[in-house]
Amino acid sequence: MSRFETDSIGQRELPDDALFGVNTLRGAENFDISPLKIGREPAFVRALAFIKMAAAKANGEIGAISPDQSAAIVAACEEIVAGKHHDQFVVDLLEGSGGTSINMNANEVIANRALQIMGHKAGDYQHLNPNDHVNNGQSTNDVVPSAVKLAVLEKSSALIQSLGLLADALKAKSEDLAHVLKIGRTCMQAAQPMTLGQEFGGYAAAMYRAQFKSAEVVKDLTTLPLGGTAIGTGLGAKPGYKEAVYRHLSADIGLSFKPAEDMFDGMQNSDTFARVSSEFRIAAEVIGKISLDLIILSSGNKSGIGEIILPAVQPGSSIMPGKINPVLPMMMQQVAYAVVGNDAAVSLASLGGQLEINHFEPVIASRLFDTMDLLARGSWIFAEKCIAGIEANQEQALENLLGSSALATVFVPALGYAKVSQIVKEAEAKGQLFVDVIVDLGLMTKEDVIDALKAATGSDFSKATTPEQEQ
Repeated sequence: MSRFETDSIGQRELPDDALFGVNTLRGAENFDISPLKIGREPAFVRALAFIKMAAAKANGEIGAISPDQSAAIVAACEEIVAGKHHDQFVVDLLEGSGGTSINMNANEVIANRALQIMGHKAGDYQHLNPNDHVNNGQSTNDVVPSAVKLAVLEKSSALIQSLGLLADALKAKSEDLAHVLKIGRTCMQAAQPMTLGQEFGGYAAAMYRAQFKSAEVVKDLTTLPLGGTAIGTGLGAKPGYKEAVYRHLSADIGLSFKPAEDMFDGMQNSDTFARVSSEFRIAAEVIGKISLDLIILSSGNKSGIGEIILPAVQPGSSIMPGKINPVLPMMMQQVAYAVVGNDAAVSLASLGGQLEINHFEPVIASRLFDTMDLLARGSWIFAEKCIAGIEANQEQALENLLGSSALATVFVPALGYAKVSQIVKEAEAKGQLFVDVIVDLGLMTKEDVIDALKAATGSDFSKATTPEQEQ
């Protein structure tokens, strides 16, 4: 069975069970370039449905559509919000019409499902029309950017939660490793004593900041261009529509939405998306930097630094037996690279907007959604499968510390500058460790040396226990 629909281009045949119409079919055929169909982004589909539902309530309230039409559209939208009919959203997210095919996909699915609810057949548009009724008071130009904002807001909760989970894991690890002495490094050279706890504490602080900044920046997404219709004049929306649509949208979603102070600004500019993307990029860069540090710190203790031991989650080589690679930090580095690339695309798309609207919101949406999915899932995996299982190689960390001549400065207050200089020269001449010379000369005991190093870290060891003490 099939049905036929006609648009300004001509007539097309559609499957009888399809809720989409001829405009959607043309868009799906013309822009079939990727697997990124809008139906695969549930948050975006729900956002479109929420907007169409609020519009139907507003238009029914002001008399722009009949009560029966309003009720049927609302019922259809409620089904979509609940997760139904998403397979009918078949247009590619990277469609090339600036969002028209996306908007019409939503209009047609909602119209045809509303017709069925009213007791009519799909495509019987004399009773309820995708353009005249579902899209009443709207245009692609205010619906699509508003829907992208709503979708990013919904998806942000999972992202922010995952960033917090990663921050918590790093904080917990900093407490676990508070007693582990090591050498701090600058410019990849030995610098001063510190603890692994302090190192991980710094990572945790950066992640908490990234989480906070990400949570703050998405608050700007509650300002929408909805009601500006095509370019910001509001032409096409009846009096009372804008006030009503924001009231209903806020009530339905449970957040307070408001129109842009200047609707022309709201239509013309995509800087809010660029700003949101930028904060997500910074969060990814923080994670990428931490990941690189973990790779360096875990490098083989016989051939590298070896101060931490990462969880062994899989064999590292198909040819070298026993090799274990830092695969999870490497994964997060790749996530960071991808997010940086996504942010570059958002930036380019934001500056590419022309005159009264930005035609490139589809690619902005695509890249933002990808960034959020990568960061949310990646941060969770990284926290659970990597950070939580990190162990200290305490002996190697202490050996690296004691083997560094950078410690000389630590002992100046106790031994004096001249004496420490003499010890440094003697250690170099004999090929001994600096601290071994101190002990051999009877100037300090090994315990005195360790206590001096602990004091130099500025960390409180009073409550910390070493593995030997715990045994």
